[in-house]
Amino acid sequence: MSAPVLDYILFDFDGTLVDSVPDVCHGLNKALARIDRAPRTVEQVKSWVGKGARDLVVSALELSGGVLSDCETDAVCKDFLEAYAAEPIIDSVIFPGAVEMLETLQAQGKTLGICTNKPSLTAAPVMQALDLEKYFPVVLCGDQVIHKKPDARHVLDCVTAMGGTPERAVLVGDSENDAYAARNAGIAYVMVSFGYCHEPMDSLPMDVLIDHLSDLPDTIARMSRKLGAA
Repeated sequence: MSAPVLDYILFDFDGTLVDSVPDVCHGLNKALARIDRAPRTVEQVKSWVGKGARDLVVSALELSGGVLSDCETDAVCKDFLEAYAAEPIIDSVIFPGAVEMLETLQAQGKTLGICTNKPSLTAAPVMQALDLEKYFPVVLCGDQVIHKKPDARHVLDCVTAMGGTPERAVLVGDSENDAYAARNAGIAYVMVSFGYCHEPMDSLPMDVLIDHLSDLPDTIARMSRKLGAA
């Protein structure tokens, strides 16, 4: 029997492929201004990203006058997402080496997918504006699943949509949500040392930690060889 090869590569989005926090902050502050709340800083927003738009809005409201009713919070969230989707890449940038890495993996015949808690309303325009859509036949956003990361089902649903199996899949991410999602799903996990992690990295479950996205193709090749030798 041939050894399993890691052919299905899932990526988190914010903090893994794209530094998007400045524009998330811009959209959030537009929504807060509409209800006369004080703006939040980029560093504050960076500490909140990863769990989805509504959690981010709630965190901002808690620090700027208190939480609102569910209906009012939903309205602020809607304003935030619309403001962000309208101006998705004022300051957002693709992390160094990302495009070259994606080109290499695609040329190697890997199937690539996005597994993100980011809602599709904002993920789609950011991907389109940065010309990233062409690399990912599967994009599974937080509003398209019932259970988001760190729930294993988000990851496993993405693997299935890609036509893969867990033993041939690897998740690449930057945060505790990604680490726990990969562990819960029983798939390999490569963590990037940059991004928006909120817990000590040495406390998180991972197979490999990389400092540059350009290292990913060789890292996956080594992981595949290790699987073959096991």
